[in-house]
Amino acid sequence: MIIDVHCHCTYTRRAAHSRERFSFEPARENGGPALDSYVSPRALRRPTWRLMKRYFGFDPRLEGGPELDEFLEKFYEPHYAGEGPVERIVLLAFDAYHDDDGRRPSPPETRGQLGGDIYTSNSLIHDACRRRPERYLFGASVHPYRANAVACVEEVFARGACLIKWMPLHQNIDVADPRTLDVLRCCARLGLPILAHYGEEFTLATQHPAYRPVTTLLDVLRRLRTEGAMPITIVAHVATPVTPFGERKSHAALIDALLGEFADAPLYADIAALTSWGKVGFLRKLARRQNLHAKLLFGSDFPVPSALPRLRRDLGRDHARIKAEPSWIQRAASIYRRMCFNEIVFHRAAELLPNVSYFSG
Repeated sequence: MIIDVHCHCTYTRRAAHSRERFSFEPARENGGPALDSYVSPRALRRPTWRLMKRYFGFDPRLEGGPELDEFLEKFYEPHYAGEGPVERIVLLAFDAYHDDDGRRPSPPETRGQLGGDIYTSNSLIHDACRRRPERYLFGASVHPYRANAVACVEEVFARGACLIKWMPLHQNIDVADPRTLDVLRCCARLGLPILAHYGEEFTLATQHPAYRPVTTLLDVLRRLRTEGAMPITIVAHVATPVTPFGERKSHAALIDALLGEFADAPLYADIAALTSWGKVGFLRKLARRQNLHAKLLFGSDFPVPSALPRLRRDLGRDHARIKAEPSWIQRAASIYRRMCFNEIVFHRAAELLPNVSYFSG
């Protein structure tokens, strides 16, 4: 079974539904209706968001809310449902920003204001998986600074979560914090993988650069491994920089760890977004690293598009066929296969992820 382990689902202002919800995500907060997904006002004004709207064919006058979310839903559907080698996709929740005291500030309005640029609730993603069990897997997200975070992780796992998604540099997650360590030990006990972003980021604000280096994660995993409590850990994008000229120390340190100290440990990386414009050089190099492929997992990072013009030479006669594939998720899989990534890259997730059959029975 081929699984896309890294697929996003975010709306600009989606009201919380009243169906079955997780106990830590009430449908009403502060005396009013809660949101199940949002993009912050700050993020909606960023040039990258405006460029994405144009690239996706959205009305540029729509600044967020029900009308734009209707466009998003229609845009997502053919990519999620497209036919091809990818059989299941992990839809990712994205928990709210929490400060050091566990408080959740309002979505940020201006640059420099701390808060989450996006939020997608576990309840929203769980409901989508329940309605499309033949296609979706539940990628949960629980911030370790939440009150009773361990209990929250146990709750999402009991209801089908196949991994936990974190972006420490944006969400404010110190992997060495005692609260984070408790969650990591819980995930190890449950067999629930962590999918964590380290290295550079460009879509969301880097609000906590101290949590960008992958070496901080490796130090903690080293400690947990000696305790026999290291969870399955997947580092997003192989910790590659945003551009060929970006900071490469995290990428290099991760490659060394995958092939060296953690070669026999449950440390992996996904290859999501390596077909994007700034990462094609890393894509080509990693495609040649057959000795590394047993430690890599397929991911698309949808809705990040592939840089097909830059890949014309690599894809050769297959370029036109791949370009014609309507689903960007299936297109990404075709690109990686055409570039000779070992088949284990596509099938590894099915061996690692729990709860793969939870919704489909």
